[in-house]
Amino acid sequence: MPTFAERIKSYIRMCPVTFYLILINAALFFVAVFTGGFTINNLIRLGGLVPSYVIVQKEYYRILLSMFLHGSTIHFLMNMVALYYLGTVMERTMGHIRYLALYFITGIGAGVMIVLFGARNDLTVGASAALYGIMAGLFYITLRKPRWFNPAGVRAIRIMTLINFGITFLFPNISIIGHLSGFVLGFLLCLVLMPDKPDFLKDNRGKQYYDVPKDDDDTVA
Repeated sequence: MPTFAERIKSYIRMCPVTFYLILINAALFFVAVFTGGFTINNLIRLGGLVPSYVIVQKEYYRILLSMFLHGSTIHFLMNMVALYYLGTVMERTMGHIRYLALYFITGIGAGVMIVLFGARNDLTVGASAALYGIMAGLFYITLRKPRWFNPAGVRAIRIMTLINFGITFLFPNISIIGHLSGFVLGFLLCLVLMPDKPDFLKDNRGKQYYDVPKDDDDTVA
């Protein structure tokens, strides 16, 4: 049986982008913890996204940094669990570079939309917009290439998408603009970025997530 260290090394080889994204998020989580906690002032000081700071003071870096900050321990843990599970599947499907592009373009694009259309003095932090971009990619697969997943996986992704849209509109203190922008951008990007065949077919790793018949060209086109 492989040791924990061997499992980590194997995961890094298989999903380096997801691993390092989680690592960066974790690093900034601990920076927040040890520099004043999750207060509004501290999160703004660390780079939280406030539209007025971007528009008036030209602090464009906030659009990027805010993707790696979180408003609480629970917020951080929930997003990292989602990133691990959704990101692992998506990185194995799209490949490292396409997946990295999906993550950052949706996260940054949603940040721009928040600056343009959000309340000028509201603070926004978190990886949720990029996660909604990943979720949109998975939802795209269930519509355009459903046999890349087994039937249970397709149902689970569609149910998860509906639940998360419900959460977006029903719970307070959630960036509706960020979530919707991330999802729409992610779906549109997948029209261009999604490969003709899933990346995991290049080797034998990660196949437990999928059910792609080998002899049916329509299932991977």
